[in-house]
Amino acid sequence: MSKRPGQTIKERFASIGKPYFAFLRMDTCILAIVALLSIFINSFILRAADGAGNGVDTALIYNMVTYGSQPFFMVFAVLVVRKVSPGHSQRIGFLFFALLFLFIIITGEKAATDYFIVPALLRSAGAGFYYVTYSFQIIEYTTDENRDAASGISGTISSVIALLFPFLAGLFLSSFEGSFTGYRIFFGFLLGITLLAFIFSLKLTPLSKVIDKCDKKTHLAGAFKGLMKEKAGRSILLMTFFKGVRSGAMAFFIELLIFNAIKDEAIVGLNSTTGKIAAIVGAILYGFIVTPRRRAKSVAVASSLIIAAAVVLFFRADWIFLIIFSVFNSGLNIFITDPELTLYFTVIDSIGELKGKAGEVHTVNEVFLASGEVIGIGLTLAANLLFPGNSIAATAAVILLTGSQFFCAGLISKITKALASDSSSSPSSEA
Repeated sequence: MSKRPGQTIKERFASIGKPYFAFLRMDTCILAIVALLSIFINSFILRAADGAGNGVDTALIYNMVTYGSQPFFMVFAVLVVRKVSPGHSQRIGFLFFALLFLFIIITGEKAATDYFIVPALLRSAGAGFYYVTYSFQIIEYTTDENRDAASGISGTISSVIALLFPFLAGLFLSSFEGSFTGYRIFFGFLLGITLLAFIFSLKLTPLSKVIDKCDKKTHLAGAFKGLMKEKAGRSILLMTFFKGVRSGAMAFFIELLIFNAIKDEAIVGLNSTTGKIAAIVGAILYGFIVTPRRRAKSVAVASSLIIAAAVVLFFRADWIFLIIFSVFNSGLNIFITDPELTLYFTVIDSIGELKGKAGEVHTVNEVFLASGEVIGIGLTLAANLLFPGNSIAATAAVILLTGSQFFCAGLISKITKALASDSSSSPSSEA
């Protein structure tokens, strides 16, 4: 096979246009919000609920509700995208994020004890409405040839931001010595970032290629049928399920274990900072190393290395070793998550029957993702209920969650072959 032009590293990065960078500016705000929220909402819950002795269980249930309810909000988001516009759906998402932060500011620690389901649902709604539009934007503003490079840029920028914010936030919160005043100020800061993202969203290049403005019908049933009809589509849904098994719990579980061991937000912030240094290195390397042909190998190798590192926790799982493992996991995480993510968008972009249905496909996909996330968190919760405070059970959960990614590596290889077979036996995709 002859080498196509535009495959050099320099040309891959140069092909990313201004519309993507305008989108990245807005998305970075959300990446910062999600990163800070995933870390400190759990420490907030643990600090408030530990008086009743059920902090870890409450945090796990909060996250189960968050992930499990998101697909339902995405169905409503699809309706807004089709009946009104993708921009309106995204800005409704910002409204839900703003309501989340206002609710916590007003109710204080009761938001983590008596009413913790409300923040879970508001966060889920915000993400659901945001990411339905996001799925159209990624396909509009990138191509398969530069999507991995764009993902590397996004990972690098978000890691640099997260390098500073969690550490400073952790120092700030720990300075209040258990007072919830610090958390009120912290969530007020996140409210400000949400307003900034809203302003940036008004300046994006309108979507013109991936959505028909005259089409007011939702295509959820059509998207599901289109995915199930194609081998690549069926495989991407199964891959998404196994991705969710790990991504749900691992998004917060290590930080939760560290905070539960030492009860210090500054240490949690320090862990995030050191982890982001590793993530920056990983994101830079990812942008240069991983190409469409290397996606499966990227997931398999990274999963193997993380499992090997986790074995050490069987012998010692104090907060120092948990931080060391967390840093190692952070550096390799992009090599697991981004091949799965970029291939997912490639499938949407490659199957003719899914053209113009990115939001609906993303909603269907989210059902499988949420199912995996709920099962992964449920397994972790079961381990904590059966063996409360047992480090061996927690380590076994981490290894089991990461081991599920070998299924993803196999499915990535299968999907790549299916797409190659389809492209060789059918006409090129539509303009």
